[in-house]
Amino acid sequence: MLIIAFLIPLFLLAVALIPSYMRNRRNMKLLCSVTSPNRGTSSERWLVLTMLKAGVHPKAIFHDLYLQKRNGEFSQIDIVVAAPQGLLAIEVKDYSGWLFGNEKQRYWTQVLNYGNEKYRFYNPLMQNRGHINALREQSKQLAHLPIFNVVLFAGNCILKDVSYDALNAFVGYTGDIPHVLKMLDSLPLAQYTDKREVARLLRQAVENGSNPDIVANHLAYAQRNAAEKPQPTISSRSVLFRINWRRIMRY
Repeated sequence: MLIIAFLIPLFLLAVALIPSYMRNRRNMKLLCSVTSPNRGTSSERWLVLTMLKAGVHPKAIFHDLYLQKRNGEFSQIDIVVAAPQGLLAIEVKDYSGWLFGNEKQRYWTQVLNYGNEKYRFYNPLMQNRGHINALREQSKQLAHLPIFNVVLFAGNCILKDVSYDALNAFVGYTGDIPHVLKMLDSLPLAQYTDKREVARLLRQAVENGSNPDIVANHLAYAQRNAAEKPQPTISSRSVLFRINWRRIMRY
C-alpha cells in the first residue's frame, strides 16, 4: 500500500508534465527549422518562434547574421525577415526600467530605481540604420529594396517617451511583432529582381555567424569601438547624498 501511495503522486506528476514536455519539444523542432537553440539570445529565439507560429515561412527568417562591409569589418544583425514588401531588419534589445529617446538623439536614457539611477545607451534606431547600410552594400538589388528599421525591446522595460517620425521604422516590444507583420500587409509589394540572390546573401551572412574567427574578430572590433568612443554616463547619487545638509546644519 505504501508503494502504491508513493507511485500515484509520481504518476499524476508525470501525466501533468507530459503536455508541457510535448509542447516544448514541438517548439524546439519549430525553432530548429530556422536557427540553433543555443544561438543568439533567448529573446531573439523567442521572437523567431513567435513569427513561425504567426505563419512566417522558415525560409524567410534569418537569425544572427554577420555581413561583411566594404572596409572588411562585419556588421551583426539579430534577425532579418524577407517579406513580400521588403526586408525587416530587426534589432532586439534586453532592457529593464524606463526608456526615453527619439530617433535624432545619439543616446537614449534608461532610468532605474525610481529615477535614482540613469544610464545612456546608443540610439538603437541609429545602430540598426548602420546594419541596414551594411545590407545595402551587399548587392545592387539590396541597395534599392525597401528595408524596414525595426527595434523591439524585451525584458521588464517601459517605453516612457520614445518617438520617431520615419515611415520605415518601428520601435516597440517583442510582443508587438504580430502587429508589425500585420502592418506590412497594407504596404505595396517590393520590386525584387532576384529573390534567389537575396536568399543566398542572407544565408551566407548566417553561415558567417558560425565561423568562430569572424565572430571573435567582430567582438574585438566592437570592444575597440566602445573603448575609443565611450558612451556618456549620467552619474547617480544615492538618496543619502541628495539630502540638503546645509539646510539641516542651520538648525
